[in-house]
Amino acid sequence: MEKMKAFLTDENFKHEINFDNDLLPYKIYQTTIANGYPDTLFHWHPELEISYIYEGTAQYHIDYDYFNSQTDDIILVRPNGMHSIHPIKNKMQKAQTLLFHLDLVGYSLLDQISLRYLQPLQNSTFKLVPCIKPDMLGYQDIKNCLFAIFDIYQRQGRHFELLLKAKLQELIYLLYFHQYVLRKHSDDMYRKNEKIRELIDYIHQHYQEKLSIISLADIIGYSKTHFMTVFKQHTGTSCTDFIIQFRLSKACDLLVNSIKPILEVASEVGFTNLSNFNRQFKRYYQITPSQYRKQFKKTQK
Repeated sequence: MEKMKAFLTDENFKHEINFDNDLLPYKIYQTTIANGYPDTLFHWHPELEISYIYEGTAQYHIDYDYFNSQTDDIILVRPNGMHSIHPIKNKMQKAQTLLFHLDLVGYSLLDQISLRYLQPLQNSTFKLVPCIKPDMLGYQDIKNCLFAIFDIYQRQGRHFELLLKAKLQELIYLLYFHQYVLRKHSDDMYRKNEKIRELIDYIHQHYQEKLSIISLADIIGYSKTHFMTVFKQHTGTSCTDFIIQFRLSKACDLLVNSIKPILEVASEVGFTNLSNFNRQFKRYYQITPSQYRKQFKKTQK
């Protein structure tokens, strides 16, 4: 439940990862997606993210790639890569995720390794193949290294930090060696990507206000038609649906962590019509706002 609350109350599309030790910037955690939760909207963070799928399936959108995960997949998200993870109806997924900043393996050092391998990955010149499947080249080597990192984290024996750093460097080496690090998209695609990031930040700041497609298109200098095409291309969803989903995620936070009436919750997150709020909420979560509140209040007891 704590993981669910953390998801529901996150206030940033650019996620700030809270590490246990700022001098050792990594984090390992397990997640379960079930019964439609959590639905992780588009976000990004400066850390590299690697997940192993123990069981089940979910819908991933990483940069410009869309796919459904499968058991034993290894999922890769480059530093600052835009990504979202969505439940699939009547399906679940169990995964373990490693997050670490490239500073931990020498990004800040101005040596040949940093300049040739780490900085291009951190500054988005390079990208990662988003999904490594069991029949793909080097899969077993990468899986073994990832599991060794999980084991080091679990045991945390004497001087484990040295072994952890060595294994993280080995993991980066294996991704390069087996050609899962590629040169990124064109400058034009990069510029469009940056504009969409800018717009997502704007939506984050102004979701409580009236947001029209025309006004949002004007912010980044696009026509309405071009804007809708580019937004869908980069996020996998329409801008209207994206705004609705974000408003609903904020509503979930208020439903769980406040006693505000449903009408007030709807108004506070940008819905001007209660019946529309109820309809959209049930469309995305398959239950009403009142049922959602009761369900999670009961879970907290």
